[in-house]
Amino acid sequence: MVYTLPGRLRDKLWPESLPPPGSFDGQTVLVTGATAGLGLAAAQHFTTLGATVIITSRSKAQGEAARGQIAQYTGAPPGKIHALQLDMNEYNSCVALVNELKQSEPGRRGIDYAVLNVGVINPAFVESTEGWEQTIQVNTLSTTLLGLLLLDWMKEMTYNGQRPPHLVFVASRDHLDPDISRWAEYGAKEGVLRHFSSRDNWPVGKLDPNYANSKLMLMYAVEELCKQAVATDGRVLVIINTVCPGLVATDIARSIVKSSPLMKIVVPIYLGFLGKSADYGARFYVTAACASQEQHGKNIQSLFTEEEYRGLAAPNLNSENAQIVKKVVVKEIMDELRAKVPSLHELIP
Repeated sequence: MVYTLPGRLRDKLWPESLPPPGSFDGQTVLVTGATAGLGLAAAQHFTTLGATVIITSRSKAQGEAARGQIAQYTGAPPGKIHALQLDMNEYNSCVALVNELKQSEPGRRGIDYAVLNVGVINPAFVESTEGWEQTIQVNTLSTTLLGLLLLDWMKEMTYNGQRPPHLVFVASRDHLDPDISRWAEYGAKEGVLRHFSSRDNWPVGKLDPNYANSKLMLMYAVEELCKQAVATDGRVLVIINTVCPGLVATDIARSIVKSSPLMKIVVPIYLGFLGKSADYGARFYVTAACASQEQHGKNIQSLFTEEEYRGLAAPNLNSENAQIVKKVVVKEIMDELRAKVPSLHELIP
């Protein structure tokens, strides 16, 4: 576990600044999973800054309730806030969302920003509809799929003369934690993703066994998408960033809270002491959305200096073993998506 107490306390007490009012006037922003917590707070920020916002939810009722909350908080007219349905447990839902976006009134001319915020933490083993452990399904596979589909669409906007859109993936500092020394070995046997999706390999007693693994796998996939976002002449067609909002007091840990009477006491105390508000955490989403072309591919975070982060990330992202593991994991992700989503055949090299 990487030591982050100073950074967490700083972020809790001194919030990230927001851009000036009107910074997103005339822009369309997609925020997935925006019915509560960070997603809802991000949607409120973007709306306040002038954007037309499209949120997603798992049910129509949740989406309409969130629309009402955003409208009440921001005073924005109903036409500035739209809700669509998305279930990240299913590939078909990701494909359907992008198709619906293209046909929707706010998305017809394209979207300028997309923040892929949906994520899960599971202390117990849950299998997704697609047959993978749910944390890997949602945080890695479906997020990568949605990113691929949006990237292809967003590149068309740049080719049509618009300025480069922004695609933001919500990551976590937890990608620094996994020990990947045996991942190549897993890849040579059953596969890295299949190893961590096996009920037989599910560790007992850990609060979030696959969260860090899923976020590291996502970092590997996003690195590949960053390459696809650059034209052959070197132009950045879509600005892609990952962002770590830090420790935030939201309901994402609700499954951990429910796992034992002790956690019902410990988690609220821990989040109350170190966790920032959803408002503060979501400000980093806005910062990431404002990243320049020169920052394409950068992980936006505030817990460490750039030098500290590079050193901490080296074992899992840049070491010789990391390069081997990255290639294995990305191939597994792309092979799975290509096999399950026929429309991706032209998008995945």
